[in-house]
Amino acid sequence: MKIGLIELSAHSEVLDSLIRQVIALGANPTVYTNPFCAEASEAVASSPVEWQVCPPDLPYAEFLEQCKSSIGAQDHLILITPIDALCDLLCNARTMTPIWHCLVHNLNTFTSSDDKRPSAAIAKLVLDGAAGVLLPDIRLRKAGDPLRGRAINIAYPQHPPKEFVRDEVRCCVPGRLYSGRDHAKVLTALELAAPRLTKRLRVDFLGEHSTEETKAAVETARKAVAPWVDLRDHPGYVTQEEFDRTLSEADFLILPVSEYLTRNGIVETRGRTCVTGNVNDMVRFGLPSLLPAFYPLSGHIDGMTDRYDGIPSLADLIVTWVNTGEFNRRKQAAAPGLEAYRAECLSALREQLARR
Repeated sequence: MKIGLIELSAHSEVLDSLIRQVIALGANPTVYTNPFCAEASEAVASSPVEWQVCPPDLPYAEFLEQCKSSIGAQDHLILITPIDALCDLLCNARTMTPIWHCLVHNLNTFTSSDDKRPSAAIAKLVLDGAAGVLLPDIRLRKAGDPLRGRAINIAYPQHPPKEFVRDEVRCCVPGRLYSGRDHAKVLTALELAAPRLTKRLRVDFLGEHSTEETKAAVETARKAVAPWVDLRDHPGYVTQEEFDRTLSEADFLILPVSEYLTRNGIVETRGRTCVTGNVNDMVRFGLPSLLPAFYPLSGHIDGMTDRYDGIPSLADLIVTWVNTGEFNRRKQAAAPGLEAYRAECLSALREQLARR
């Protein structure tokens, strides 16, 4: 089976996950992407992958035209990020052999009638039937709803859980500091937890600041939680290499996902109309995580988490996990669930690729 993956935005982590899943199914994917995603991918040197990378100075429309014969030779094509630069390609989709799948990350935005929303033109084409809507987590499916009947899991296990012997505990809060994550809640919880810790805790805020306010908030908290908590943040963009290296050395994650996300006046509900990429971080490295109670997860990986429903709850969990090493117990128990989740991922992808 020939499977093409098109990613012309910046979702390199989703592209990498799907490359690994396609290879695990026994297929050799062809990837059409930009230099950013190609350079960020761990699969770039993988022999089963054929890379078609758009030169930096070439418009996407011309790049896709150059790749037209290769694209037309695929059995399936998955559009990972639906952007309007793909419209010309999708307009001709019915004259090509591939079965087209469009991964929709924000369902309410995608289906909105607002023509000024992001990627409105390609959304209209997909909703008119040029490609099948594919959701990024099977928990977003709803029986009987044609737009919510198809889904795959973009989170996919890659690295086995790893335990460390050292004097400090290392925690990561992955992702950009912006309104989609409630970092203020984490900072307050750390201030409550710090006096009760019996081990030194290092916390990496692993993403760039979206505002000067978040930067100032971390700086204020850094002084309040010393000396038991060492807060670290980043002045700018965190490269994929640094991001992955820091995660690979972490004991556990805190994922302060906001339940609602509003963009251009359109509200998305996490776990219901969109998902957080932080679950991919958790699953990819087998990292136990503290996660808000509202967020739905597969039963195979839910045991890797403890859930909090407020600041005192999160503070108590931080103290328990740091002082008792609870994260290591979760790592030791994670393997069977991760293997079952891997099978769930491949089954979901296989099911979509069986469609005609």
